[in-house]
Amino acid sequence: MILTGDILPGSRINEAVLAGQMAVSRAPVREATRALVEAGLLISIPARGVFVREMSHREIAENYDVRSLLTGLMCARAAERRTEAEAAKLKRLIADMDAAIVAGRIVRYYEINLAFHELIGRIADHSCARRVYNDLIRETHVLRRSLSSPEQTNLEHRSIADAIERGDVELARQRGLDHVLNGKARWKASIENAAAAVAAI
Repeated sequence: MILTGDILPGSRINEAVLAGQMAVSRAPVREATRALVEAGLLISIPARGVFVREMSHREIAENYDVRSLLTGLMCARAAERRTEAEAAKLKRLIADMDAAIVAGRIVRYYEINLAFHELIGRIADHSCARRVYNDLIRETHVLRRSLSSPEQTNLEHRSIADAIERGDVELARQRGLDHVLNGKARWKASIENAAAAVAAI
């Protein structure tokens, strides 16, 4: 519910309400809440309760910076290690994303987007990079979904897959890094546009 945006950043977690919605006792909800605090998706504030974590602009910017480096690393390793079958599967996922865009199924597009990057991580076979990358992705799911520019991002996916398929390590690294930094640029533009809209009121 947090990752899909059904529970928004800053929202207070009500164990009783969630237990009722899920038709379970409060114990498993409490256990899940503790786990999500440890995972960084929730934050516990003494005497106030548990809330969905809100990231500061600095935290978001730093997340993009580190994720760009990890994405570049994994794309480079994928270019070294990919098989023909794996390269073909990346291309199929891109085609599936194109189909989701045409159908206006943006939620489905985002799901396939995650699968595309997950496959690159598996091909890269770097457990430390994947672990840190996945932690960073969990922190920014809601933000990335709201900033989705599917046509542009899928063009970037295609350029990454082409470099991986060709086995061009440094080109794959650069395209992976640029892909995430382009997302950072879209996020910064959204902040500037929002500030301009407020100033115009």
